[in-house]
Amino acid sequence: MSEAILRTTLRPRNAVCILLAVAIIAATALASPTAGLTYEGRMVLGILASGILLWVTESLPLPATALLVLIMMPIMGVCSFEDAYANAMGSTVFFLMGTFAFTVALDATTIPTRIAAFVLRWSGTNTNKMLLGFMCATAFLSFFMSDVAACGVFISVGKRLLELNEAEKLKSPMGKAMMIAIPWASYAGGCAVMTGNGCNVITVGLFSSLFGVNMNFIEWSMLGFPFCLIMLFASWFIITRFFKPEPISQASIDATMAEVSNMGRISRPEVMTVVIIALAMVFWILSSWIPALNTAMIAIFAVVLLSVPGCSTLEFKGLVSRMNWGVLIMIMCILSVAHFVVATGAGDWMVTAVVGALPESWRIPVVVLVVLSAIGAIVHNIVPVGPAVAGILAYPFGVIAGDFGISMYCMLMVVALHASLAFVLPLDCVPILTYSTGYYRMSDMARIGWIPTVLLVALTSTLLPALCMLFGFV
Repeated sequence: MSEAILRTTLRPRNAVCILLAVAIIAATALASPTAGLTYEGRMVLGILASGILLWVTESLPLPATALLVLIMMPIMGVCSFEDAYANAMGSTVFFLMGTFAFTVALDATTIPTRIAAFVLRWSGTNTNKMLLGFMCATAFLSFFMSDVAACGVFISVGKRLLELNEAEKLKSPMGKAMMIAIPWASYAGGCAVMTGNGCNVITVGLFSSLFGVNMNFIEWSMLGFPFCLIMLFASWFIITRFFKPEPISQASIDATMAEVSNMGRISRPEVMTVVIIALAMVFWILSSWIPALNTAMIAIFAVVLLSVPGCSTLEFKGLVSRMNWGVLIMIMCILSVAHFVVATGAGDWMVTAVVGALPESWRIPVVVLVVLSAIGAIVHNIVPVGPAVAGILAYPFGVIAGDFGISMYCMLMVVALHASLAFVLPLDCVPILTYSTGYYRMSDMARIGWIPTVLLVALTSTLLPALCMLFGFV
C-alpha cells in the first residue's frame, strides 16, 4: 500500500468515534420522552453532542462535521431542509468573510516582517524585552487580523529567529517561551476589538438574534481593551518567569535585519491594502453612531476594493483561494444549530437544569458568574472549536443572565472570551499552530496555562461586571 493511500485511510480510533456519534443520535431518537423537552429539542441536543464528539476527536474534517450536523437536523425531524439552510446565512457570515479577506491581504505584504524587525531593533539581545515586543506586535496585528492569522504571521518570523539562535526543540527555554507567547498574545489582541476574533463576531450575532442585544464596535472595545492589556502583560510575566529564556544571539538579529533591508520600500499595493483595511475599521467605528453603516456592508465594500488591480498584493482569485472557507462553513452551520437549540426549547431546558443544580446559597450574581465562567473555560479546553463553544454557551448563559439580573453585555463578553481563549491545552486552532512546530510539549503549556485561565475567570466575575456598571451597559 502506497504512502499516499496510508495517509487517507480511516484510522480505527476515528471509525470508533464516528460509530459512537451515530449511536448517540440513534439513542437520542429512541429514548423515552424527557420531561420538559420536546422530541425536536432532544434531537438537536443529541445531534450537537455527536458533532462535539467528532470535533473534539477530529474524526472527520471540522467543516465536514459541521455540514453533517446541519443536514442531520432535517433528516431527524428537527426542522425542514429549507429552514436549516436559511438559518445558516446572515450578515455575520458576510462580515466574517470580509475580516478573513483582510487577513489574507495583509499576510501577503511585507508589513508583518517589518514589524518584527522593528521589535528586534528595540529589544536587542534582551530576550524578555524581545518577547514583550513580539507579544505586543502580535497583539496589535490581531486588532486588524484574526488571532489565527496574527499568530501564523509571527510563527515564521519566530521560527527563523529560533533557528538562527540554534534553539533546540523541546529543550530551549526561549523556544518554549516564544511559541507559547505568540498564540497567547494573539488571544489578548483579539479581545480588544470585535473583529480580532471570529468568535467575537459570532457571539455578538448570536446575542443579537437570540436576545435582541446589539453591541456595537465601540462598546465592545470599551469592555475588551482592558482585558487585552491585562491578559497581554500577565501572559508575558507568567511565561518569562516560568521558562527563563536564554539570551538572543546578535547574529540572529543581524540576519533578520538583512532580510528586511533587502525588501526595499513598501510598495503601492501594500500601502493601498493598509489604507483600505484602515478605512474599513474607521467606518466600523462610525457604525456605532450611524445605523446606516451596516458592518457587513462595509466588509463587502472593502473586499471589492481589495479585488481592484493595484489595491492589493493579491489578485482577486488569489485573495479568494487563500481565504479559510472551511471555518466560514463551520460558522454558518453552527449559527443554524444555535437557532434550533433555542427554537425547540432545548436551550430553556438546559438553563433549568444548570440553575437547578446550583445550591441555593450560590444563587447570587457574582457566584453565578464565577461558575459560568469556569464552565466556559472547561468547555473550550474540552471542545477546542471556538464557534462551537459560542453556539453551546450563548443561549443558556444569556437566559441565566436575565434570571439573575446580570448585564447582558457582561454575559455576552463572558461567552465571547471563553469561546475565543483556551490557555491550558494547545488544541484550539490558535496555539495548535505553534505546537505543531515542535518547540514545546503539551504539558509545558498545561503547567502554566491554568494561571491565565484562573485570572480570566476572576476578571470576568469581577472587573467585567464593574466595567458594565461604570459604562451603564445593562
